[in-house]
Amino acid sequence: MSRLLLLTVLLCGCLSWQQGPLDVATDARVARYGDADVHYVLSGPETAPAVVLVHGFGSSTDVWAGLIAELEEDHRVLAVDLKGFGWTSRYEGDYSREAQAQLLRSAMDGAGIEHADLVAHSMGCAVTLTLAAAAPDRVDRVVLIGPWLLEDQVPWALRDSRQPGVGELIFGTWFEEHLDWRFRLAFSDPDRHVTEGMIDRARLVLRRPGSKAAALATIRGLDLPGLEVQLPDLPHRVLLVQGEDDAVARPEFARRLSVTLPAAELVLLPNVGHFPMLEAPDRLAALVRRWFGREVVR
Repeated sequence: MSRLLLLTVLLCGCLSWQQGPLDVATDARVARYGDADVHYVLSGPETAPAVVLVHGFGSSTDVWAGLIAELEEDHRVLAVDLKGFGWTSRYEGDYSREAQAQLLRSAMDGAGIEHADLVAHSMGCAVTLTLAAAAPDRVDRVVLIGPWLLEDQVPWALRDSRQPGVGELIFGTWFEEHLDWRFRLAFSDPDRHVTEGMIDRARLVLRRPGSKAAALATIRGLDLPGLEVQLPDLPHRVLLVQGEDDAVARPEFARRLSVTLPAAELVLLPNVGHFPMLEAPDRLAALVRRWFGREVVR
């Protein structure tokens, strides 16, 4: 055994998975799809045009609360906690982006949604485009917010985490650390948007059974190089929404994607970081409605 692997075993051993049920609120909606207990939010008129919201890495349906409020009056809105995140289960299993895309597809079936416009954030953009490639008839127009789709965007720590032993060490000892710094990096105006409450909630999520193991499995199953080769063939109309101050996904990658994707439009938002839905919810809602052809005069 190498010194690094020995150190891994000594420091954190194997990352543990969820064994029993998560303590989900009694009014939460949870359905079983495949090997996961999936938490979701469903609102709006049943006969209205459908919109599916897909969160990013380490996030949850909570991030969409403002956009749901903007859309639910005249849209059927479905937001799903991806496998391993939010209140969805963290059992051992398949955490590839293909498995996450199938989870979305199953959730749409469960909600009676045959096809929908999709709005995705960060890593959720990879899951969304995987669904679009696998089932193009289920996906209409697409909005990608702070898209995290290219191998060049993956930071060294996450890239190294794909190696056996190294990932267990990184996620076992580092993943919960420096949350305040990582949150501040994601916002254009962190003094306004990053609160102690936000960081405390993030720590609680990371301490849910299986969270670190599921996050590591997600990184190992993402396979962005495999997705990149599919991007030029995607026929869907795609709106890229990119914060100019986004230090996570970074504007230069959105510009690359606007050329790679055959039917894409790029909108840069000044004074906005990686979370436009939190820093500029009104501007984001207006862009989404315009892209879907459903502007509202207020």
